[in-house]
Amino acid sequence: MIKKKITIEEKPLKDLLVDIDKGCFAIPKLQREFVWDGPKAAKLLDSIYNHMPVGVIMIWQTPKAQRLYLRQHYHILPPFEDTNSKVWFLIDGQQRISVFHHVRRENSQIENARGTKVNFSRVVLSLVNEDDGQQIRYRKPSPGHYVSLFEVLHPHWRSRLNHLSKRQKNRVRKCRERIFSYSVPLMFVDAKINEIRESFLRINTQGMKITTADAIFTNAEDLDLRDVRHEVRQQLDDSFKDIPEMPILFAMAAVQGAKEARGPAIKQIILRLQKDANKDMALRETIGEEWQCLSKCFGKAVDYLRQNFSVVNRGFLYSDYIVSLLALFFYWNGRGPSAGQKKRINQWFWATTVGSRYTGRNFHLLIPKDWEFFKKLANKPSTKFHYTPQVEKSDVRKARYSARTGITSAFYCMMLRRRPVSIMEDGLNDIPPDTYASSANRKDRHHIFSRAALKRVDIPPNEYNGVCNICLLTAEENQSIGSVLPRKYLRELDETGTYFKRKMSRHLIPVHTESGVWVRDVKRGFRRFIKERSEMICNALEDEAGIRLFRRDL
Repeated sequence: MIKKKITIEEKPLKDLLVDIDKGCFAIPKLQREFVWDGPKAAKLLDSIYNHMPVGVIMIWQTPKAQRLYLRQHYHILPPFEDTNSKVWFLIDGQQRISVFHHVRRENSQIENARGTKVNFSRVVLSLVNEDDGQQIRYRKPSPGHYVSLFEVLHPHWRSRLNHLSKRQKNRVRKCRERIFSYSVPLMFVDAKINEIRESFLRINTQGMKITTADAIFTNAEDLDLRDVRHEVRQQLDDSFKDIPEMPILFAMAAVQGAKEARGPAIKQIILRLQKDANKDMALRETIGEEWQCLSKCFGKAVDYLRQNFSVVNRGFLYSDYIVSLLALFFYWNGRGPSAGQKKRINQWFWATTVGSRYTGRNFHLLIPKDWEFFKKLANKPSTKFHYTPQVEKSDVRKARYSARTGITSAFYCMMLRRRPVSIMEDGLNDIPPDTYASSANRKDRHHIFSRAALKRVDIPPNEYNGVCNICLLTAEENQSIGSVLPRKYLRELDETGTYFKRKMSRHLIPVHTESGVWVRDVKRGFRRFIKERSEMICNALEDEAGIRLFRRDL
């Protein structure tokens, strides 16, 4: 008799919640982590409230002896309870089961794998019919309008919500009945690990698509790659913890000799490592030790970028692979850079950033080249960094201040290196770098010639929003200047304040008598100012690098 491979069972959600609390479910190593956000969690529960289908929970049911595939860390469900005779590995449905569990926990707040905080107390039931039909949503509870679903599903909901009107209580009761009685289909699968791995990949290419990194994690679960990824991020502060997985995986493969950053190349070497490590436990321990050392080198790389290039957070970084390659240098070098090595790293950073070297097809050409450069530099300080400029000085004038491009990132890092100062306060007062810690905050990017004034004279946005028209001030200073023309507010600062020229020099603002900032014709003054300031910015960047970064304009 052929044993059935698939069986289907339906359970009321109320009974499924009991199974969750009993620790029946487990997360296999091949699974990704919790990636949903608050609005997605609310939509799931709203679909249940409205009797809409939410998909099948796919379970790999195995004997308890198969616990070796159990992920011990980095999941948000109750741990598997050893008293259970079977292990229910969640192959598809981890996100939904996790939502069911946490929405019933008081003040439950977690951080998903993408660094987004999910506060489950903000999953609320509307106490009135919503116009768009969504009765359960993600927002702050509001007395008389929105009540947390935690309160709705609580065993003592009547006493906890005694302040509600009779009509509102009936609405809560109806919500509880709909959720607890909802029939959830469970699919139990009896299969080998290779079949389960393939099922996971196929399911997720049709649903919430997996990334290349997810596919690598899934195919090489025995190496505990997710644990290493977490160890890397634990070495970083909050401003860099959202570094993506592929740059980390590239560095992990590069330690083993992989030069390419292509997904298939990384996958190939990782799978070969897993195969070899499964045959040789000593090799597996060695790989683990090497990756643990690499994790610490990521922390050293970020510290070096912050201290030497004023990369105060990831938003100021042009490419995440800059961190990966610098981490590899620290791994191979083991001591920290000498004066000569610092010089070469300095040239590499500014050339790579200004030249956008890891963009487009150059990415796959130059990552292997820089892998070889850093491998040599780590052991031979006299190794030269060779760079042929690929950008024009005119490209600086085209760079937008809000874009995450190479030139824009280089501009901000260079300006922070010059230590921005307050221009409104008397004296020479440095602005703390932490002021600019949020890359999303555009209020501290001051338009030297205001947008309003330039719009009036038909200067297009691509010109007045360029980095050449930007300096770094505090949001308060920026607001106080408003739309006043520079010839007015700078003249006043020159006449009433101190250290005027030194302040302007820090911000690379030309204020000599022929500067465009003093010209009454706004359009003509702006164009003159931009031409001169772009030259100043290019010269300052080349001074930082110690090499030529720009091709000479034809």
